[in-house]
Amino acid sequence: MNNRHIIHIAALIRKSISGEITLEEKRQLEDWLNESARHRELFDKYNNPDFLSSIDFGKDMVESQEAYSNFMQRLKPAKPVRRIVWNRYVAAAALIAFVCASAIFVYMYDGEKPHSPSELAVVDVRQTDTVPADSTDILLITASGEKIPVQSSQKMLSVSSGTIRIDEQPIEEYAQMKTAPAEVVYNTLKILRGKRFKMQLSDGTLVWLNADSEITFPSNFDEKERKVLAKGELFFDVTENKSQPFIVETPTGNIRVLGTAFNIHCYEDEVPMTTLVRGKIAYSLGKESVILAPGQQCRVEDNKLSVREVDTYEYVSWIDEVLVFKDKELDEILSTLSRLYDVDIYYENPELKRLPFTGSFKQYEHLDKIIRMIEDCGLIRIKQDGKTLTISK
Repeated sequence: MNNRHIIHIAALIRKSISGEITLEEKRQLEDWLNESARHRELFDKYNNPDFLSSIDFGKDMVESQEAYSNFMQRLKPAKPVRRIVWNRYVAAAALIAFVCASAIFVYMYDGEKPHSPSELAVVDVRQTDTVPADSTDILLITASGEKIPVQSSQKMLSVSSGTIRIDEQPIEEYAQMKTAPAEVVYNTLKILRGKRFKMQLSDGTLVWLNADSEITFPSNFDEKERKVLAKGELFFDVTENKSQPFIVETPTGNIRVLGTAFNIHCYEDEVPMTTLVRGKIAYSLGKESVILAPGQQCRVEDNKLSVREVDTYEYVSWIDEVLVFKDKELDEILSTLSRLYDVDIYYENPELKRLPFTGSFKQYEHLDKIIRMIEDCGLIRIKQDGKTLTISK
């Protein structure tokens, strides 16, 4: 049984429990159940009312589609979105769809070496909105070279008329940054590991910066263009101005826009990706250039550009402090956690890096809660020693 078939069967079990299964899907599930007594045993376990009642859902079940709708409403006025209400058994079925995929794998391959990577899946059903309090500070480096720490408890940094403000309060130390309109001076905001932050540029453009990211921006934009430099992962909601294009320079290419919303992912040693949520952008690398439409993503691999259709919320959910992963390898998941929680990752067996993972969850206040959830899949063990996570079978 391959990974795709495992996920398909898990989805059928979820639909059967929630009462959403069609006649054709029911026939497919029956065929699978009749293949083996082990299959029937697994299904009976998850379909048992006592098992469903024992699940602790905490405060929230993360619903990605609803979160995406709310996210889009914040970016641009839209029609009201119907609130999705989950009863306990529907929520349980959704959770089981993920847990079951790992359980099926264990049943099928127990004692054997699989021909393909196993399928990991985790769903978070509890909520928190903060990152570790002891992580590195946010740092503003002014045009004059002065380094000023910014507290993550402060909500937003903004630039207006050559003056930088934090939570709408002018900072006296930045007075020397006021410049003549014709002069463009650049400042840098660094978000180190374990932190996130939001800022507003002088033209009203909003920028969210993920952990281990930075943006270099002017106190006043040039009259002909609005240019910034970016590293790491940033989400831009650009104020429209057809006479003054907005340009983002990254280590792996440049992006030119008029007014749009998009996400940049350009961490060192990871595949660079630019995902367009709204509007239109041009991505250029050397002489090569592509135009993106909403719902498309540009990737840079082997110094070449490629474009594909994607679920955009999977790539921008981080600004809502929601982590969404669909068929992502374990190494990518743990790299994200490494940046968010300022920890190092060590694998006893490098092959574990390739384990696929599907799931979504709210960012936890404490890393150990996420670790326990991943370990509950039963396919890996994670040992935490200070700021080091060791991954083993």
